[in-house]
Amino acid sequence: MITNSTVASQDEYKERYVAFLDLLGFKALVCAAESDENEHSRLRYVLELLNQTLCSVPRWGFRFSHFSDCIIITSDVAPEALETIFSSVETLTRNLLQYDVLVRGGMTRGGAFHSQQYVYGTAVSRAAVMEKEQAQAPLVLLAPEVYQDVVALGLRLLPWIEVDGPDRHFVHYLVQYAIYHQQARLPGTVSLDVDAERIAFYVSRRLLNDPDGVRDKAQWFQAYWNRTVARPDGFPPIEADPSLTEPDGPRTTIIKRLIVSGG
Repeated sequence: MITNSTVASQDEYKERYVAFLDLLGFKALVCAAESDENEHSRLRYVLELLNQTLCSVPRWGFRFSHFSDCIIITSDVAPEALETIFSSVETLTRNLLQYDVLVRGGMTRGGAFHSQQYVYGTAVSRAAVMEKEQAQAPLVLLAPEVYQDVVALGLRLLPWIEVDGPDRHFVHYLVQYAIYHQQARLPGTVSLDVDAERIAFYVSRRLLNDPDGVRDKAQWFQAYWNRTVARPDGFPPIEADPSLTEPDGPRTTIIKRLIVSGG
């Protein structure tokens, strides 16, 4: 159950939100990087993003760790902490999409310990099982107890949630693309036009070239984008189009460096 109380210490075994994320295709990228300098550069950028995208937020007990292609994010059980995890998953996934890396994961609430040295707990184990056995598509699937917390908060967090069938709710990591053309273009607004073109190119390439058993992830993403983002007055739908070329514009990546103190 969500409360608004703040627990100062996170170096103890207690109830926490836990997100376990996996970078899809990471092993293939590592293998390709051994003989392809372009892929080696892409691998370095991806690893830099894992280190630089997120930061700790002590006020909400927010902490993250990564090893190889796995990322674990945990936080206190509080509305602000839950929103911080959703935002962090969206930001990290959005950054990695600019390098043609898809993310899959599971998110739970339960017992966990997370320090700089160790991460363990029943909630960690369940989140890992969700990623491996239940998520299937490139999404971060919510356990029932997490979705119940979202519903209990009313309209506040529902924009962060999308549906992938009966009782399958996941973090809406394309939300910024979905609302992009509904917002006024004010000075300083970050443009997502080139980023969207690059995503369309990468997914189209996957649809055309990925082997059976792998292509289904690109097909799922295509359907997700076309359902939530594509619209006549916004970004176009993603298609398997061999005429597409990778855009030359810069990649937009979001780096969270603000560390909020407790209090």
